[in-house]
Amino acid sequence: MRSFFEKFKTRKRPFLSFQIEPTSRCQLKCVMCPKTTFHDEWKAGDMSLPVFERISGYFHLARDVHLQGWGEPFLHPELLTMIRIAKAKGCQVSLTTNGGLLSPDRSETLIKEDLDIIAVSLAGASKGTHEAIRRGSHFDTLLANLKTLSGLKAKLRSKTPKLVFSFLMTKTNIEELADAVSLARELGVNELVANNLDYSPTEVQDDLKVFSCHSTDSRLKRVVERAERKAREIKLPFRRYPLEGEEVIMCELNPLQIVFFSHDGCVSPCVYLNLPKSGSIPRIFCGSYHEIPRVCFGSVAGKDFMEIWNSPEYTEFRKVYQNRLDVFEKTYGHMGPLITDWHELERAERMLKSGLSQNPLPEGCLTCYKAYGI
Repeated sequence: MRSFFEKFKTRKRPFLSFQIEPTSRCQLKCVMCPKTTFHDEWKAGDMSLPVFERISGYFHLARDVHLQGWGEPFLHPELLTMIRIAKAKGCQVSLTTNGGLLSPDRSETLIKEDLDIIAVSLAGASKGTHEAIRRGSHFDTLLANLKTLSGLKAKLRSKTPKLVFSFLMTKTNIEELADAVSLARELGVNELVANNLDYSPTEVQDDLKVFSCHSTDSRLKRVVERAERKAREIKLPFRRYPLEGEEVIMCELNPLQIVFFSHDGCVSPCVYLNLPKSGSIPRIFCGSYHEIPRVCFGSVAGKDFMEIWNSPEYTEFRKVYQNRLDVFEKTYGHMGPLITDWHELERAERMLKSGLSQNPLPEGCLTCYKAYGI
């Protein structure tokens, strides 16, 4: 079995995704957002077009370009230009928005420019619930904007952009998840993803999360299962994150193939390691308070991306994940899809556990819920 890096070098587009933060500014004050919590320390700014163009020089190596970070993409005056540049390089282009600035003209332009995916953040199936969490958002305006987008897609006979509801599960809105599924169908939404509140800078956010580090409330499980049944009934694609965590081999934001570029050009493994604030990054993980340093391996504003990617520091960071992947392949790579020898399976599980303990997660990842499948 060839090593990951051998495969990486021979792939036409070896990077799964470039996640790019057009801006760290946002017009909302969501209760769970670090921008709200760290308002006085927040570094608000837009990515300059020259910096974006420097990154675009490597778009031919990336399958996807996702335009989203800690801000609202539509606040960037050159967002449309960014989309056009990425599309011209043959990338699948997506973005996540709060939907408040999705005007009819903007929606029509996105359709004509062939944006692939637009994910819209939703925090409730009712006006009161949504607006209490996403403060500053106008629920009725959001629904009207989505109806317009769906209508324009039908009028122009376009399947794109695929419209996705990104529903953030909290203790205050989880009862409306099934209703959100129905709402998605009414609005012409193509898929609903039920996300966890996977970053808690303070106890305020930590108290809102529905998942657990230990055992999940059976009532919450039933609520989510009810939404899943509703989605099956109306044939709406539905994906939800687990309510209990377990250490994974590779984080969903695979640092071997995914890169995050902050608005100032800093290159990081992911958005969670690069908050645009002064000082360290605080977080609560399984009831304990932690502070981690911001991770920036270099800025494309002053260095070539591949120089940063191949730097000793960045390479060492990725090596941990490569080792973990190698342990998994060595342990399970020879096994077929149907394992009948339970003794062999138990032995493999012990080997995997031992191998992972010898290759612990990096400091900034050890206390991140994404490393546990959340």
